[in-house]
Amino acid sequence: MARTAAEGPDRGSASGERSTTARLPAPPRGQGPTGSRALRPLDAAFAYLARGWSVIPLRPRDKRPLLPWEPFQHRAATVAELTAWRARWPEANLGVVTGAISGLVVLDVDPAKGGLSSLAAVEATFGPLPATVRVRTGGGGLHLWFRHPGHPVACAVALRPGLDVRGDGGYVVAPPSIHPSGRPYIFEPGGPREPAPLPGWLAQLLHEGRVRAPHPRSWWRRLLREGLVEGERNTRLAQLAGLLLHHRVDPGIVLELLQGWNLGRCRPPLPPEEVARIVASIRRTRERAERIRAEETAAAAPAGSAAGDPATGPAVASPAHGV
Repeated sequence: MARTAAEGPDRGSASGERSTTARLPAPPRGQGPTGSRALRPLDAAFAYLARGWSVIPLRPRDKRPLLPWEPFQHRAATVAELTAWRARWPEANLGVVTGAISGLVVLDVDPAKGGLSSLAAVEATFGPLPATVRVRTGGGGLHLWFRHPGHPVACAVALRPGLDVRGDGGYVVAPPSIHPSGRPYIFEPGGPREPAPLPGWLAQLLHEGRVRAPHPRSWWRRLLREGLVEGERNTRLAQLAGLLLHHRVDPGIVLELLQGWNLGRCRPPLPPEEVARIVASIRRTRERAERIRAEETAAAAPAGSAAGDPATGPAVASPAHGV
């Protein structure tokens, strides 16, 4: 019998391994595929909330939140809030906030940017990833859900070509949301019902990614001179914003500079409001990263000693939308 997206990953695995976890709550009667209407994304939010995942409403067939979502990095929505969201935005998509609040870290694999090749390369180096919850995105990508390790895990863009990570301060589009193409996000059938622990080597790659050497000046000069085409605008604008903010340029000036550069060098330009969202998100993400580094440094410092903030170079932060 087919399972609904609200019920999450299938019980057991392709090898027949039994899960020891309880079955997720089913959607209310009349809201599943055999009821009076098709299951809508926000119908699944109640089952996710029961599982301990923090959820947010997204624009229909879109990745962008319908409301300020930062509070839900620190608390889960209430049943009353979910009910109100579903009544107000019946066709909304559904996002799951990653990080400690939900106990999740998600590896985003984008085949269009070489993600499958990058994934094969890291597995050849470090060994296969453990079997875990897998989501097929409506855009043809793959999300691998892992258990949060309990210490801060920052988001990362382009950990390897086509590989992004959503940890603390991020979110992902969740099943049964609908992609702009009209295709749904779905849990892969036959896989584990529980996210596997985050592999230690992947956590180490994330740490190394935060302290890797910055791009040389020649790279930035070429980027500014040649501009961007569709498919790389969000990521590169985020990197430019991160560079300027790292050098303590006023955020208002950063926004004005990138708005002008976007109009003159991006083909086609992004909408001005999208550029503004990117700059605002990078600013927030840098502030979070600085807090996380300060917490990690304070935790590692001997009692009674004054811990300084190590120079880690420009942080690579994610655009305002999830994955």
